[in-house]
Amino acid sequence: MKERMEFMTKSMKRMLGLVLLGLLVTACTGTKTSESWSDQSFTRQIKNVYIIGIAKSELNRMLFEDTFKNRLTGEGVKAVSSYTDLLATNEKIEREDIKQRLLANNCDSVLLTRVVSQRTKSSMSGGRGSYTYTPGPGYASSLTFHKIPKDTSQYRSWGAYYAYGSVNYVPPSTVSSVILTVESVLYDLKTEELIWSAQLETHREENIEKMMQLFVDEVAKDLKGKGLI
Repeated sequence: MKERMEFMTKSMKRMLGLVLLGLLVTACTGTKTSESWSDQSFTRQIKNVYIIGIAKSELNRMLFEDTFKNRLTGEGVKAVSSYTDLLATNEKIEREDIKQRLLANNCDSVLLTRVVSQRTKSSMSGGRGSYTYTPGPGYASSLTFHKIPKDTSQYRSWGAYYAYGSVNYVPPSTVSSVILTVESVLYDLKTEELIWSAQLETHREENIEKMMQLFVDEVAKDLKGKGLI
């Protein structure tokens, strides 16, 4: 009985390790900064930023700009969503029109964001290491459980072999995910020069609001780390 319990304990620890590994992999997905740059000669913080999300979907643009606005407001930065006065039209919005909106809102900077590319990433799950232990029917019977060493002694009786149970192998499967490369750039309104830029990779999720929140959190973290907010 003691030997059987030790074996089951080891099996449970092995399975728990696989579960924790899966949780860590899940936690590491989301958004990460792949490249980031800032103008070292720009030494002040932005106070009022105009947010422009460049997207085909007007709804996605509105959600994105508001998510950005709320996040930056939480950092003490005033932010203006561009969709409130630059509604989507079939006509191209001229640069001068945008500049006038910036001035009207007393903005000192403008932040633009767009998706620049996407790719599909495939990975394997399951397969090697994905095992679950199933006790044999002998566990519930009067058969005596024998410790099975690494040699062939498990064949010494049919009872020992039958009671030992089995390890179920989970075959590998292919999991695909879409990774978006998103670019954000920040310009100083006074000089109209680029003061910060970054490219980030984010996993496209069904929950688009969650995906946007992860993205703006990563951008805010980078801006704060560079002393811009």
